Amino acid sequence: MTLCTEQLTHHYRSRLALDTFSVQFHAGEITAILGPNGAGKSTLCKLIAGLITCQQGQIKLDGSPLHGPSRKLIGQLGFVFQEPALDMMRTGRANLLYAAGLHGLSKNASTAQIEITCSLLHCVHVLDRPVNQLSGGERRRIEVARALIHQPRWLLLDEPSVGLDIDSRQQLSEDIHAMAREQHMGVVWCTHITDELEPDDRLVIMHRGTVRFSGYCGSPNELLSRYRSEVVTDV
Repeated sequence: MTLCTEQLTHHYRSRLALDTFSVQFHAGEITAILGPNGAGKSTLCKLIAGLITCQQGQIKLDGSPLHGPSRKLIGQLGFVFQEPALDMMRTGRANLLYAAGLHGLSKNASTAQIEITCSLLHCVHVLDRPVNQLSGGERRRIEVARALIHQPRWLLLDEPSVGLDIDSRQQLSEDIHAMAREQHMGVVWCTHITDELEPDDRLVIMHRGTVRFSGYCGSPNELLSRYRSEVVTDV
C-alpha cells in the first residue's frame, strides 16, 4: 500500500508553501519529513488529510487519485495536530469514546480498543482524569491514542512532541516506532528534531516547500551534517 504526492503546489496568497512537492510513502514504514519551521510540513499534512483544498498536483492512494477529502482515505487515516485538539474539561476516556463514535465503533468495541491502544502508549492510568489535569506528555499520548482508535493504516504526525521534555519525547518516539512495525502502519512524521528518528526511518529533507533529499542515508545526524548549512537554520 502506498500514499504519494505528485507535484503538490500550494500558495497562501503571495506566499508559496509547497513547490512541486513529490514524495511516496509506504505502509509499514516511518517517513520523517525533516525541516525547519515554515518549511511547509503542516501544509503537507493538511493537504493529505483533506483539511485544505489541493490547488495544484495530486495525492494518490495505491495509484488512485484523491480529489479533496476522500472517504477512502479518511477511514484509513489518523492525524495528530501540532496544536492541542482535546476537550480539556473532559476525561481522556471521554475524548477517546467520542472519537471512536465518530468512526462508527460500537460502545463495546470502543471500550476494548481504548484499553488496547492506551496500553501500548502507556497511558491507561490517566484515562479517567480530566485532560486539563494531565501533564503535556500525558495529553500527547491521549492525542496519539485518539488518532489510532480506529486502527488506521496511515498516521500523520505534525510535530507531535512539541512542548515535551526529552524523556517524554523519547518514550513517545519509541512507542510509535514499535506500533508502526507491529501493525504495518505507514507513518508520516513531520518534525525538526532529529533525535526523534531512528536510522532505519526514511528521510525527506524539506526546505521552503521543496524536497532537498529523499531516501535512506544512515542516521539523521549523518545526513544533517551534509545539509545543515543549506536547509536547517535551527535544530
